[in-house]
Order: sequence, then structure tokens, then C-alpha cells
Amino acid sequence: MSADHPNVPATRVAEHRVVVTGAAGFIGSTVVDRLLALGAEVVGIDDYDPWYLPARKQANLATASVHERFSLVEADAFDVIGDVLRPDDLVIHLAGRPGVQDSWGLGFTDYSRRNIELTQRVYEEALGVGANRVVYASSSSLYGGSSTSDNRRAAPISPYGVSKLAGEHLANVYAERGLNIVSLRYFTVYGPRQRPDMAMHRMFEATKANGSVFIRRGDGLQRREFTFVGDVAEATILSAVAPAAPGTSLDIGGGESASLLDAMALVEELAGPMRTETLPAPAGDPRATAADLQPTIDVLGWVPTTSLFDGLSAQASWHAVQPDHDMVIELG
Repeated sequence: MSADHPNVPATRVAEHRVVVTGAAGFIGSTVVDRLLALGAEVVGIDDYDPWYLPARKQANLATASVHERFSLVEADAFDVIGDVLRPDDLVIHLAGRPGVQDSWGLGFTDYSRRNIELTQRVYEEALGVGANRVVYASSSSLYGGSSTSDNRRAAPISPYGVSKLAGEHLANVYAERGLNIVSLRYFTVYGPRQRPDMAMHRMFEATKANGSVFIRRGDGLQRREFTFVGDVAEATILSAVAPAAPGTSLDIGGGESASLLDAMALVEELAGPMRTETLPAPAGDPRATAADLQPTIDVLGWVPTTSLFDGLSAQASWHAVQPDHDMVIELG
């Protein structure tokens, strides 16, 4: 997305200060860079939680950190959001605990804290201060296995999906109290800066001579609507300023579906053979996901513009200059 993209109302974005939680993350840092290109003043909040190496997150903000219109509050958003927010701010709430598999068992304690309690705190403080709008990063995981066009309903099949759906339910009750809020259901986001626990990142690492083996879970025929992070950033910024009814929820998808095997073949075409192993499909893994983009088009005037091949090409270029070892830190 460029600063002169016809879908981006640059002057409307620049009229407000924008507070971005989770600013150093994969999506957050991409949104921050786009906002700065559009002329906005941006305040990022990130505690550099060691879900993966903090140095990777610091690198994500390398460009933004020297920009005169960017400031970073390095702290837990739960503790500081009330002090940071001002009247008329736009709030893009991207902070949270990602990932389906680690949400099972005792791991859900952290998901509850970061995806439910923190989200309620952001809404409460935004309502109290008179924020202009809150954009909440929801997930296609709340659909469970029912996001296909003939069977669409919120029916999560993982604790992670439940935690994101809870954030939307909270959005609805705060909208009833007057908070201007929009929820975005992101579908399988990929691209440069992708987290090291995510599939595309692990695929590219598995093509390196000293990289780790890619563990394919299941038969590889499960289908996903892969969505390029640049398209996600554009939709996120548009949702902060476009007219929308409070409490609106929108799908943000890439516009095309591909199987895991399809994605693996494209990565090998771009980066060379990968070493793989196969394990059974994990609990909570939907067979297919598909976004309904028509409501999103109607509200935002947004459509994804990046094909899977082009997006993976951009990610391949990014991976080519990254360190060989970028491990997820195991949290006890």
C-alpha cells in the first residue's frame, strides 16, 4: 500500500493521532509504517513479550523508530493504555496472544489475560476518554470449521478462537454504550516480518541449508484464504476512518483459497526444496476457511490486491536477508 493509494483517505488519517497496541509485531509494525507514510502521528505500545525473540520485534520497528511522528511506549498495554489515550484518538488494538495450539490446557490463562482482559481494558479506557474509534483485531478462528460460504457462523473449535470471539462480544456491549468500534476477522496473514511460529515462515526456513525441518500437520489438503500483510494493513487503516456502524464485524481475506500443499509448492518454486516431516492434524485445525468479502467491500471499498505468488515473492525476498536462526522462545 502506498501513501497515494486511491482507497486510503490520507487526509482523514492524518487528522487524528493513532494509538497502535502490539505495534512491534508482524501486523502491527506493518500498520505503523503505513500510517506514517500517510502522515499520521502514531503512538505504539508494545512490551516486547518474548513469544519470539525481542530483537526480531525491534527490527520490525527499525524504520518507524527514527521517524519524528512515531513514539513507542515499551510497556504492557494493560498497565498504560489509560495514560496513553486522549480524546479523539484512533485506536488500533492488535496486541494479544496469537496461535491456536498453545491455547489448550494451562496455556489458556495467558490467552484469557491478553485476548480478553486486555481487550476489555482497551474498550473501557477508549470509551472513558472519548476515543474516535477502536479497531479490534479479531480472527477467522472464531468461525471454527464453518467459515465457508454455505455454513457461516461463529463457532470456534479452539480456545484461541473462543478468546477472539469474546473480544467481539465485548465490542458489541461497548458499542451499545456508545463506543465506535469495528472488528476485523483476519484470515491467515502472511508476508514479510511474519512470526517464526507461522507456517509460511517455517516453510522458508526449511529451504535454508541449516534451517529447521518444516512439520506438515495433516495431509496438506486443508485450505486457507491466505492474506498478504500489506493488504491487511490497508484494510485496517481504512476501517479506522471509513463510515461504519459501531459493532460492525468484517472479514479481511486474500480473495483466493489455496491448500497447504499449494503453498508449499510455491515456496519451493521461489526458494528451493524444503525438508519436511508429517504429523497428524492438530486439534482445533479447521479443514477450510473462506472469507465473505462483500460486506467488507460495501463498508470499506476495499479489495485485496496481492496474489499469493506475489505476496510469497515479497516474503521470500525478506527471508533471504534474515538471520538463519529465528527461534520461538519456549514459554514455561
